[in-house]
Amino acid sequence: MKRALVIDPDGDEQQRVQDILCSLWPEIDLIGVSDIKSAHGQLGRSMPGLLITDFYLPDGSGLELIEQMRMLYPDSPRVLLTRHDDEAHLRAALRQGIDGYILKDQGNDGIQALFAAIGKGDPGLSPEITRLALRQFEAPLTEPGSGTGSEPADSEAAGLTQREIEVLALLSQGLDRHRVGEALVIRPSTVAGHIKSIYLKLNVSTRAEATLAAVKLGLVDLEP
Repeated sequence: MKRALVIDPDGDEQQRVQDILCSLWPEIDLIGVSDIKSAHGQLGRSMPGLLITDFYLPDGSGLELIEQMRMLYPDSPRVLLTRHDDEAHLRAALRQGIDGYILKDQGNDGIQALFAAIGKGDPGLSPEITRLALRQFEAPLTEPGSGTGSEPADSEAAGLTQREIEVLALLSQGLDRHRVGEALVIRPSTVAGHIKSIYLKLNVSTRAEATLAAVKLGLVDLEP
């Protein structure tokens, strides 16, 4: 990771995050700001790098910054670092296509491990957030009419083909569509078609949601 923009009104929290990032990437170019206005100035230059923000900032919502980052630099990781651990905040974050949702209450070592995962292209989710998200997927991943939704979901119940299962497993490991295509010896455009079908069948819209769905299906394991 070459660059990171940390947005947090708490100066101590800013410094804590920057120290963690420096321990991972000693040469990283770090910028810390406390509000949206200052962050906009940084995004308007040459951002590509890591964006870290909380939900609520003095002059607006961090989700606004995440949305802007997604439009300007879609390949740059976007992370929420917050104390909000409820379903409403998680749903709002997932709709914006985040790459990480990290709780500030987690220890420095745990946060560092999650940032390291994000740097490798894997989702960075605090354990509490992973458990919360998986509960949300119980109903969508259960075949209609199969009961209350309490039974464990599987790929057959979700309606995935064998090829879609293979694509989903590779996506959950952090591979982009080009690398998935190379691994499965198919065109990236074919992979893109499979991804659209996977998202539709699992009722998800982002890589993070798809990864959580893969965990629910038992295709990958996010436990450290």
